[in-house]
Parts: sequence; C-alpha cells; structure tokens
Amino acid sequence: KSISQMGESINNTLVMVRNIEDNLNETTNKLVEFKNSGVYSLLQTAISFNTDELASFISAPVAITTEDLYPITNYGSAMSPFYSVLSIWVGALILVAIIHVKVHPFDGTKVNSVEAFFGRYITFFLIGQAQALLITLGDLFFIGIQCIHPFKFWFAAAFTSFVFTMITYSLTVAFENVGEAAAVVIMVIQVAGAGGTFPIQCLPAIYQAIYKYLPFTYAMDALRECVGGTYSWYYWKCILALLVYVGICLFIGLVIAKPCRKLNAIVDKSKEKSEIMI
Repeated sequence: KSISQMGESINNTLVMVRNIEDNLNETTNKLVEFKNSGVYSLLQTAISFNTDELASFISAPVAITTEDLYPITNYGSAMSPFYSVLSIWVGALILVAIIHVKVHPFDGTKVNSVEAFFGRYITFFLIGQAQALLITLGDLFFIGIQCIHPFKFWFAAAFTSFVFTMITYSLTVAFENVGEAAAVVIMVIQVAGAGGTFPIQCLPAIYQAIYKYLPFTYAMDALRECVGGTYSWYYWKCILALLVYVGICLFIGLVIAKPCRKLNAIVDKSKEKSEIMI
C-alpha cells in the first residue's frame, strides 16, 4: 500500500515538474524576445548610469542661467519711471484746475485765438518745466534712484511735461470743465492700462488693445531707457511718438475749440443756475 501511494506521489511530482518545465520554457522564450527587442539594451544602458547623476538629471532636467541684460539694482528704481510720469500728469492736471485758460485782453487790445492759445500756454509750459525739474532732481539726488543717463532722464521728463501740459491745456481750452474731467478719466485709464506696474500681457485684453495709443506708455519707456540702459534708438522713438500727441492737441485747441464755444457757454449757464458748481 505504501509503495502504491509512493507511485502516485511520484506521478504527481512528474506532472508538476513537467508544468514547471513548460513555464520555464515559456519564460525563457519571453526573455529571449525581450533581449532581441532592443529594450534590453536600453535597460542595460540605464543601469550602467551613475545613480547620483541620473537622480540629479531627473530632479532638474534643464539648467537655467540668468543673464541680466539691463540690470536694475532695486525695485524703487524700476518703478520710478511710472511714478515720475504719473507725477508729471497730476502736476499738469492741477495747473488747469487752479489757473484759468481763458485770456481776458486789456481794453483796446485785440487778441486772436491763436495768440491767446499760445500766450496763455507759456505759463503752463514754464510751470510744468519747473515741476519736471523738481521731480527729476528728487529722483536723482533725494531718492537716489539708479540712472545711467541722468541728462536724458531730465530731457525725457521735461518733454513729457511739455506734452502732458499741452494735452490737459488743449482739452480745457476746447471743452473747459468737461475737458478737465476728460483729463482725469484719461489719467485713470493710463494708470490701469499702460503697463506701468504689471506687464501689459497680464492685463485684460481691452488694455492690451489700447495701451499703444496712450502717452503714458512712451513716456515711461523713455525714462526706463535712462534707468536701465538704452537699446538702439528706442529712446528717441518714444520721444517722437510723444510728439504726435502735440499735433493732436494743437488741432483740438485751435480747431475743435471754435465750434465748442457755444456748447461751453450753455454748460456755464447751467452751472450758474445750479448754484452749487463753480
């Protein structure tokens, strides 16, 4: 009986051994196919790598080297063009608020509209230049911003003051109080949408569409060229771009102002009737 049971066990063991043999043959064939497929060689190459170097590559596959083309030492120097331009605009806006743009000639003196326009503007121009000079000296010597080209910085500020005073003055001459309000609205739009504090690409699409038409854009870029360093002729391109606004303002102050006089008179009478507006 024991011999019979041993025979059955041997038969079962034989079956198991044959199954193992079949599995080994199948595994061997798969390994041979794996070796011949080319993946095996890639695995060998990967295993042969230095593990430290491989880990370093996986953690940082790209090495970035930062090269500063126009370095600026601090954040204040980088923001000085925006706040300087904003100060110049506010100065020009205050001028039209405290100084009358209308000319009242002496008895017997005849003054045409062109003489009155440029004659009164001289006052705004001179005060605006004093404001620009004060802002420039404050930036350079009181605050101590970085400035590679100080003379160009002053010239850009002075030219910006010329353009901004012309804009606010022309709007006020043509539309009086409505023109002053328009100057405030333009300032708010430029503060938000001229790319002074954030890159223009980070702003809404409406600002990306109009920022090229705002004088703030070119005034700030001209001052930035002086702070960080000039690139080719871009500084003078900004100055020429600001000059375009002077022509537009002359057209508003000398041509559009004439048909608007009747409308301004009606607005003045309405203000007088209200007894609450100056």
